[in-house]
Amino acid sequence: MTSPTLHARGIGALAGCVLALGLPAALSAQDRLIGTGIIAAGATADVISFGGVGFQQPGVGGRDSIRLRSIEQFSVPVSLALPIGTAWTVDVQSAFSYARLTFDPKLGSAGTRTTSTLYGPTDVRVRATGRLFNDAITFTAGGNVPTGKTELTNSNLTVLRAIAAPALGLGTPPVGAGPSGTVGLVAAKQILGWAVAIGGSYELRGTYQPIAAIAAGSPSVDFQPGNVVRGSLGLDRLIGGHRVSLTGAVDVFSDDELRNPAAGSAAAPLATVTLGPIYTTDVQIQFAVPRVREFVLWGSNRFRTRYERDGREVAGTSGNYFDGGLRTSIPISGSTDLLFTGDGRVHSGLAINQGLATSGVISGGGTLGLVHRAGTFTIQPYLRAQGGQLRPRITGTAPRTAFFGGTAGLVIATRF
Repeated sequence: MTSPTLHARGIGALAGCVLALGLPAALSAQDRLIGTGIIAAGATADVISFGGVGFQQPGVGGRDSIRLRSIEQFSVPVSLALPIGTAWTVDVQSAFSYARLTFDPKLGSAGTRTTSTLYGPTDVRVRATGRLFNDAITFTAGGNVPTGKTELTNSNLTVLRAIAAPALGLGTPPVGAGPSGTVGLVAAKQILGWAVAIGGSYELRGTYQPIAAIAAGSPSVDFQPGNVVRGSLGLDRLIGGHRVSLTGAVDVFSDDELRNPAAGSAAAPLATVTLGPIYTTDVQIQFAVPRVREFVLWGSNRFRTRYERDGREVAGTSGNYFDGGLRTSIPISGSTDLLFTGDGRVHSGLAINQGLATSGVISGGGTLGLVHRAGTFTIQPYLRAQGGQLRPRITGTAPRTAFFGGTAGLVIATRF
């Protein structure tokens, strides 16, 4: 049980986050200003390999632990932004994903190398955004259409517990989250040279949240999730020729109920869990560099406080997650730019168990790509590499595992 905004954020920027350079997202924002729509689609192939004897992963459903050796994932995200009049935009996002996990039995056990797969569509997210009172207020209402997989076998769950790990930064897993909805307001005003935005939102979560449960180290993925209130403050201004953007947010959760799937919905819950507040800060500095279209330094930090189970704090359930890097775009012709990113990730992980989804990590990566504009089309191929060390945060001596990964992808967007 982690912040549902993580899953929403992954779906909400499907095409843009394929590369983590934000091309379709940026194009969407630009198109909304000039009253045109955009369709974006992508294809991404990821490979992750674990070093040594593999990553030791606890078993599920009473099974023995296993050693993860590799992950392969192929995703096809699609998104549509459609303006309605001059003040409203409707966005629709979804994806299809196929993942395969290769693993060995635990050390000292008999058995052969095994593969498990998980594939299918994600949920479809629909969002309407309106600018009101001369853009002083922005209203957003969104919903989650439960088209993703909601019944998982033990084999499916084994794959999901690997590909949903924040330490690896893979795309949205092909599972559903059940019906849910969000409403929010953002008010903007100019104060002392700063553009200031204050926002609030309320998220009504669906009844099925396996990714949230896995990332929090929950003993069960069958639970009735509570709802979420988010407050945020954003600041933006020019300092010299450079643009500085600062954002802070806090998520506050109502109670979740852990349930026994064999007991039926009428049975009393096994436990009541209340997530502690999650605090997020983001910083972005866009430097004015000659002969460079874009040069951005960014950082994002998320601190999750301990959660409570039946009114008592659970040790090992707080953690800090930092991601940051550099993004640049260099024109090499009138219609083509060279894109480059360098980024790093430092996650403390959680000490609730030693699974991959709660593991800490220190890693770095880089992406090299092109953006080519041809009429109303923008074509963006790219290659990405990453590597680092997984560091389970448990008591005693926890084994550390190196990992390496590569990604190849393509994003195509068109305006209409």
